[in-house]
Amino acid sequence: MLSLCAFFLALCSIAYELLLGQTLSAFLGNTVLRYSVTIGLYMMSMGVGALFARRKILEYPLRSLQYVELALSLLGGLSLSFLFLVYSLGLDGVGFSVLAHFLIIVIGVLTGLELPLLFSVARAAKGTERSIILGIDYIGAFAGTLLFAFVLYPELGLFPSCFLVASVNAVVGLMLLQFHRSSGIEKELHISHKILGWQALVLVACLSAYLYSDLIHSFWLGIYTSG
Repeated sequence: MLSLCAFFLALCSIAYELLLGQTLSAFLGNTVLRYSVTIGLYMMSMGVGALFARRKILEYPLRSLQYVELALSLLGGLSLSFLFLVYSLGLDGVGFSVLAHFLIIVIGVLTGLELPLLFSVARAAKGTERSIILGIDYIGAFAGTLLFAFVLYPELGLFPSCFLVASVNAVVGLMLLQFHRSSGIEKELHISHKILGWQALVLVACLSAYLYSDLIHSFWLGIYTSG
């Protein structure tokens, strides 16, 4: 089950970055440059996140991972709306670019925390080997690129894809609760239940936004075209 979580978490993370890269190309032009910078910045930020994964963060890895997934599902679901909101505020190209790339960095850092935390959870639960989790993570990232290229972007569009991917991320966040007893840290269960409640709210919000994604898209598109 931990391998399945690793697969979908990697899929969601790369999908967020591809969605941001495509959206930035619409705002700023030069698609090749936007994708190159987005993916490069994302990979660097993952390294920074992995470097941060120590001490207090790894002391309670499952709880930390729940916080990470809560943040990722929330940021991922709001990411495109955030870009359109920044544009609507009238920021110039430089200001918009700085905030957009900061969002990419934040998502990348959070993604970089995932693997070390998954490794720690697996070790505490005496479950899946690290090499298997790492391999599944890479496969999930590859699946995410294919899913974006052949299904999400051409069939659903940017906003529905954004909310759908965030919903999947939130579901995985809810699934993490099952590892508490197997990892021997039941004393953290009450805190995890609180995080679980917030994660459930994010999931409901993302699913609702997905159902009304056409209206949301029309709203932001109207602001974009009027600008």
